[in-house]
Amino acid sequence: MANSQIVGSVPSNKPLFAFRKVFSLLAHYAGLVAFAIFTCFPFLWALSVALSMDPSNIWLFPRSFLPTDPGVGWFERVFSEIKFFTYLGNSAIISFWTIVGAVVVSILAGYPLARLRFPGRGLIFIAIIATMMLPQEVAIIPNFVTFKHLGDLSEAVFGFKVTGLNTYSAAVLPYVSTAFGIFLMKQAFEQIPQDLIDAARVDGATEMQILWRVMVPVSAPSIAALSIFTLVNAWNEFIWTGIVIQDKLKMPLSVGMFNDLTGPFAVSTSMVMAGIVLSIVPVLIFFAFTQRYFISGLDGAVK
Repeated sequence: MANSQIVGSVPSNKPLFAFRKVFSLLAHYAGLVAFAIFTCFPFLWALSVALSMDPSNIWLFPRSFLPTDPGVGWFERVFSEIKFFTYLGNSAIISFWTIVGAVVVSILAGYPLARLRFPGRGLIFIAIIATMMLPQEVAIIPNFVTFKHLGDLSEAVFGFKVTGLNTYSAAVLPYVSTAFGIFLMKQAFEQIPQDLIDAARVDGATEMQILWRVMVPVSAPSIAALSIFTLVNAWNEFIWTGIVIQDKLKMPLSVGMFNDLTGPFAVSTSMVMAGIVLSIVPVLIFFAFTQRYFISGLDGAVK
């Protein structure tokens, strides 16, 4: 009798269990949708304003999220009245070399910290991670003074500026060595099985051959994740590049667009928003093609 009561009670709980499961799933997706809307809110508003040829409704909420008299006229004005492609090329150059430098330095620093045994390894790693606690603004004055003297020295030796103020290298070099990049690559290298490294050593491979022929190919997702982070930071960097680069033809997109859109074009909110949207699009495209590497790379770092 007792067994029959127990068996009979199971089906009665199934609808309740199914309801809880469905409710939990709906709540989960509702939270994700709400977070996505909250995150995309500024971009969606900027895009709507940029597409509104009639700016009379851009400050009316929620009416502003629907373009009034849609068109691409404001984007055309950005291309014709602002040196957009010059700024875009400068940002591409600075971002590319920053990514290359950050990846190379992070790989070369992360491998010995992950796989080699030497005195003071733990202390060095702690010192590197400790730099993440310092705001970037702390390094502005020392870096500015350093690059000024480097520029004067290179001009005295070579007769022209190899590096220094108002050069691309001044915008790139301070960001090629980051604690986050070193940490990410160290964690990635630690996930690689030791048997793979031992097999390469048995075959006579040197440490550099092991690094570049074994460790780096296996760690491609983490390298892609590091590249995305570096690109976003380099592309959006404003304070430092605005200080060291004063030549208008060398300014990156963030600095050049800001100077132009807060100057003669500041009265046109729609044009400002069109410029903002255009400056974001390249990063979104890059992320769209590399997001699977980004997610898998961070997953390896967390493990």
